[in-house]
Amino acid sequence: MFFFACLFFQNAEAKVKQKPVYIFGFAISFADSVGYITDVQYLDSSYVDVKTKFLIGRNMYSYQLQQYLQNNEVCKHPVTSIFFGDKKEKMEKKRLSVRQKYEKYRDYTVKTVNYVFTPEAYYGQEMDTNQDAGKSSKKESKKSKKK
Repeated sequence: MFFFACLFFQNAEAKVKQKPVYIFGFAISFADSVGYITDVQYLDSSYVDVKTKFLIGRNMYSYQLQQYLQNNEVCKHPVTSIFFGDKKEKMEKKRLSVRQKYEKYRDYTVKTVNYVFTPEAYYGQEMDTNQDAGKSSKKESKKSKKK
């Protein structure tokens, strides 16, 4: 029984592969019905989960775009999305599809934003162990304060 439990947890760990991807971002503001789309960009140092084929750190790319739009006063409260893929032609088609989807409604305007994504570092398991170490040191400091 113990053997099967160990085997299960060993296989449950996410397998991550570094590979180049093409990426573009889309943001929309429902307050003023304007959409913002970036150009398709090449990222050579991205990480993708092998099992789910999801881009690791995609929330960070989305957050980068959101911060850029807010800091440059382009949009106050954007809702952002990140699209990625292996082939540039596929991403260009997807970008055009997303743009046309929102432009077909007369209420929406889609503008191109000249924003360049910067790759975020992926730390994997090292980040988790460092966070755990930080938690234990915080607990120890709290215990010492109580004494």
